[in-house]
Amino acid sequence: PPRGFAGATADDQALVIRLLIPPERFVLFMSDSGAETERALLSNGSDLQSDILVKGQHHSGISGPAPFLDAVRPRLIIATSREFPEHERINEQWAEQLRARGIKLFRQDETGAVELNFSGDEWSARAYLTGEVFRSVSR
Repeated sequence: PPRGFAGATADDQALVIRLLIPPERFVLFMSDSGAETERALLSNGSDLQSDILVKGQHHSGISGPAPFLDAVRPRLIIATSREFPEHERINEQWAEQLRARGIKLFRQDETGAVELNFSGDEWSARAYLTGEVFRSVSR
């Protein structure tokens, strides 16, 4: 989060990393950050555009709103999800919004670990449990 930001919960004090993979691919790691951190990043004017968004679930169950997705513009989201506690489960309405936007979702309760491979202008993600592979298309 931006300098001076003090999140109200530990989830919103987590490290946020935007990783550059040359030549021009980005992966945004959000940890368990939620809407408060996302709003702070948006208001700070941070460049968030990333090919891949990796995120946990905020304790409130709320994260990944439309304005944040508009700024990140991910092709793929890798998100943790589990049955218990309930706030750790991916909201099905949010998952449907991702599908409507054309964003691929790898839910880790279904995919397990996800292997990312980068080569030049292309990248791919492979789900450990299902073997599903998602490949990038040049933007």
